[in-house]
Amino acid sequence: MNSITQLSNIIDNLQDNGKAVTYKKLRQRGPRKGETMQRNSQHGRGQALGNVQGGDRQTASHSVGSGKGGTITRVTGIGKEMVKDLHSVQQRYQQQVKADRRAAALERRSN
Repeated sequence: MNSITQLSNIIDNLQDNGKAVTYKKLRQRGPRKGETMQRNSQHGRGQALGNVQGGDRQTASHSVGSGKGGTITRVTGIGKEMVKDLHSVQQRYQQQVKADRRAAALERRSN
């Protein structure tokens, strides 16, 4: 039993019980920008035009295949590597949070 016959059965049951049934046919949406075939591209995947020089390439990510959004940016900076003793770092953080709350409470009390 497909969904159209199920829907018509539900409508018939509601109408038999005296309920007025109305339905609205929704408009079909058109393609969004980049979803259609374009010149110099396939299925929204752009193709570079012109010359590529050595300094034009991306240096901060690794390519993960072709297509849109196919790069993974490297993590650099403070959060790059996991700390060796995570438990002690979490404990120090909790102690700092408590100290900050106490200091804020004392400051509010003094005002």
